[in-house]
Amino acid sequence: DYLQIGDWGLARTCENCDVSHFSISSQANGKTSQIFREDGTRHIGHGVRTDYHGFDLTGGTGLTYSTQPIVFGHMAVQIRDWRI
Repeated sequence: DYLQIGDWGLARTCENCDVSHFSISSQANGKTSQIFREDGTRHIGHGVRTDYHGFDLTGGTGLTYSTQPIVFGHMAVQIRDWRI
């Protein structure tokens, strides 16, 4: 469940975590720029993190899959339980 804009991915990550995660990741360098958690905490990647990566297809903390489509609305995009 992700939206790709150029080399950047906006994705719901970590299917098995106790709280929902949303990340902004770079496909070009394989790094995670920012991680948001549903409890309101944010984790800045500082260009060194590779976990919770929106292009990680190996499982674990990477990209999630679902039958719920990405929804585009008036001035909003919803990726599963995250709306931007």
